[in-house]
Amino acid sequence: MRTLIVWGAGRIGRGFVADIFRQSPDFRLVFVDKDARLVDALRARGAYTVAKAAREGIFRTRVEGGFTALHTSESAAIQAYFDEPELLLDIALHAPVLEEAADMLCPFIERRAINALPMDILMNVNMARPDVRFRQLLNARLSAAGREYLARGVGISGIFAMCISPFAPDWLKAEDPLALWNNGWSEQAISADALVCPPPVLPRLRLTHDIEREETRKLYTLNMAHAFLCYLGLPAGFKTALEAVSDPAMRRALETALMEASLGLIHEFGFTDAEMNAWRETILSLLENPYIEDDLQRLGADSRRKLGAFDRLAGPARLCLKAGGAPVSLARALRAGYEYENDDAGTREVRAFVKTQGLEAALTKYSSLTPGDGLYELVLESRL
Repeated sequence: MRTLIVWGAGRIGRGFVADIFRQSPDFRLVFVDKDARLVDALRARGAYTVAKAAREGIFRTRVEGGFTALHTSESAAIQAYFDEPELLLDIALHAPVLEEAADMLCPFIERRAINALPMDILMNVNMARPDVRFRQLLNARLSAAGREYLARGVGISGIFAMCISPFAPDWLKAEDPLALWNNGWSEQAISADALVCPPPVLPRLRLTHDIEREETRKLYTLNMAHAFLCYLGLPAGFKTALEAVSDPAMRRALETALMEASLGLIHEFGFTDAEMNAWRETILSLLENPYIEDDLQRLGADSRRKLGAFDRLAGPARLCLKAGGAPVSLARALRAGYEYENDDAGTREVRAFVKTQGLEAALTKYSSLTPGDGLYELVLESRL
């Protein structure tokens, strides 16, 4: 039996990743989290609810046992699992805490390197090329022997999935404080080429030979749509993605942005028109799920990352320009992102910079845009 360590027992780790692996007799499931109260609650209750809210209705699953919960401070217990052969580690975290995760994981990886036991890491992190970024973070922290082991004995794969997992509604939390709520997305795709251990064989796990193509399309359409609706929807008075996409004017604007993104994706990755037509319908269908009222403030948080050069707004806008298009709607949302307010550190940094240095300097610093590149001018010309 192989061990799957899910590093991060939150909405994606428990509600999506574990749901894919937990029914397989080939895997034992271990959650590791830094939230001591969550770990204690998982141990005490030994169960939790996953409510899948698809457009067709709400389907509940009760997870009764079958998992181990550990706190990140329990080094000896964690190391015991890291000493097992063919370990599979799933990083189910938000991008801003990847450095902290790398700090915590490197001692375990160093120990594993002594015996050169192969392992694979799956990156359930909502960002561009999380596999590349995490390998860089580990390389910067490991010893020479650890780096050699990382290069030869550790596979790191990005993933593709469109699991939308907002906070559980109050009525569900009242029934089960550990309950999770998501849109019931059916599968996760991982890179067959990135793995060094035998690939897992599970009904809902799909192997692909082009994970970057799939995860980029998702980032530049679904995640783009979330940021688009947040940065333009909040000033218009909307509070949730469902409210925003239900407004005719906002929906038309989003459809235009999706068309702009599609042009770039077709040109860059070879998707067909028919594929992208069907894909846009899928994206809109996910956003129109009447049971998923995703908070716009949550979707826009950490604007420092989301306004990045190759993230969900500037990234598809660049591809659109490269394909000969004019990403006017994407540029408008990008500009609105620089007006977005939130209490998180990344957004506070962006807003402070804009107020002191101006929008033009902010576009260069955070989105890597410069005069003459086309997108820089489109953003400055945009009207909110």
